[in-house]
Amino acid sequence: MNDSSLKATKDIEKRAETAVQSFLRSMNCAQAVVEVYAQEAGISEETARRVAAAFAGGMGCGEICGAVSGALIVLGLKFGKTKPRDSMADRRTFAKVEEFMAEFNRRHGAVQCSRLLGVDMSTAQGLKEARKNGYFHTVCPENVRSAVQILGEIDR
Repeated sequence: MNDSSLKATKDIEKRAETAVQSFLRSMNCAQAVVEVYAQEAGISEETARRVAAAFAGGMGCGEICGAVSGALIVLGLKFGKTKPRDSMADRRTFAKVEEFMAEFNRRHGAVQCSRLLGVDMSTAQGLKEARKNGYFHTVCPENVRSAVQILGEIDR
């Protein structure tokens, strides 16, 4: 590994750890992922947190994991089209989305919050079970870490 690759890997790991710590302190999984890319995306951390606020717990109903949703927000901010009929930007964006989703699924076996946690996050009972089993301190931080790592890897 050359010096440039080593530095890039260290930068990715530092960003991933920052996101995990933010999640463990109080931000939701989507917010933790988006906020570590805020400056690079040209938005404030506050805006990043607001944009990602509604995506935790698989959008509150156990669907796509918040860390995954946060990563997709980042990809949109970085590569999304800004002009009508910019099909090149669409192709680039969705190629990155496809790459991200495939890698996250490869690492974790799913992209849905309920499947990743093994509880039905669309119910109060599922949320209670996830809390009781400590998933927000074990499974979720690793999903946040992985989402940030994958973003860093596919953006090299």
